[in-house]
Amino acid sequence: MMGTFRVAKTFEVEYAHRLTKHPERCRFPHGHRMKIEIVVRSGSLDAHDMVCDYKALKGLVEDLIDGLDHALTLNAADPHRAQLEAMSSRVIAFEGQDPTAEALAHRLFEQIASRLESNREIVSSSGATYAVPAGVRLERVRVWETATSWAEYSGDAT
Repeated sequence: MMGTFRVAKTFEVEYAHRLTKHPERCRFPHGHRMKIEIVVRSGSLDAHDMVCDYKALKGLVEDLIDGLDHALTLNAADPHRAQLEAMSSRVIAFEGQDPTAEALAHRLFEQIASRLESNREIVSSSGATYAVPAGVRLERVRVWETATSWAEYSGDAT
């Protein structure tokens, strides 16, 4: 029986959203200190005895995470979208859905899985190059909206 190795990297951002379909307070813009957990897996370790270096994971998603920090996410059909976008360049629209934790986990999973398919060499901010071995697969993305509530999306990223 072959085992599986998993590693995870977490990030925290200040993030806001407005849930237009919500019947109570969440229909108003509000913020969260959100934790995002990215889990990758492999059936073997690389030449450095790792699934992959944590710096490779960070480099793979750093701009995605930074783009969410202090951003406001909205349903693209939000009737107040134009006014909110006029106030800030950090407004992110979700087509056809409210930006729930579930929707964000799915969106991040798809973006990260796509990057893993096309980019296995990551250059860190210091200029070092890190390789993500070919056998490494994205297992799941978990988004903690609060300290006690999370949503996740998992799938086969092959």
